[in-house]
Amino acid sequence: MNLTHYGFKTAMSAFFEMETELASRLLPKHLHPLEVKHGSAIFAVTAFDFTDSMVGTYEEIVLAVIVPPLVQPGAAFPKSAFYPFLVGTSTEASRLHAIERWHLPHHMADVGVRFQEEEDRLKVAVHEGKSPILDLEIGAHMWHEADDLYQSFMIDGDRQFKVDIHMRGHFSEHEEETGSLILHPHAMTHELDPDAIETIPFRELWMKSGKQTFEELETLETV
Repeated sequence: MNLTHYGFKTAMSAFFEMETELASRLLPKHLHPLEVKHGSAIFAVTAFDFTDSMVGTYEEIVLAVIVPPLVQPGAAFPKSAFYPFLVGTSTEASRLHAIERWHLPHHMADVGVRFQEEEDRLKVAVHEGKSPILDLEIGAHMWHEADDLYQSFMIDGDRQFKVDIHMRGHFSEHEEETGSLILHPHAMTHELDPDAIETIPFRELWMKSGKQTFEELETLETV
């Protein structure tokens, strides 16, 4: 099996309740949102500070909807499954790499992703030039070593794909509702209705000094 590795200094993610109607509009027809309760799906914002990859160092912001995972008999059950509907990166090389290799949809301009760590808090500010895109903040809880499985679903034309992703590193996860999200008017957020998304996450995830490993891309049925 061919594996693709990305080393990172910091990775963080926050899950927010969003109206299921909005989540469904962001998904292709063959995928359905996972609901935390009737009428409430999950919007995920994830940020990476990559320090080691085949395209050098870069930062990344991922906007996604959480969907049910695809599980094979006898296989491990993923912690979460994502449909990334838009990705932003700080370099052209990383953007072209992810489009060609993983069929991920991108904002086609460099964005800045600034990480600011203060004791048990992490702030991320995303911008394009002088235009803010979003501001995200989470807190830490108990730290432990983790090796977790996730899934990502992608489409390219009438083709659909899935990839299994392993996240290893020093990890904190909690549901203490200590974080916050601010969405600014921008091309990356224009499909999002702030009134349909909670501003306080119900789950906060933070990983340090880790490695993200992609298994081989799997081609599923045509859409």
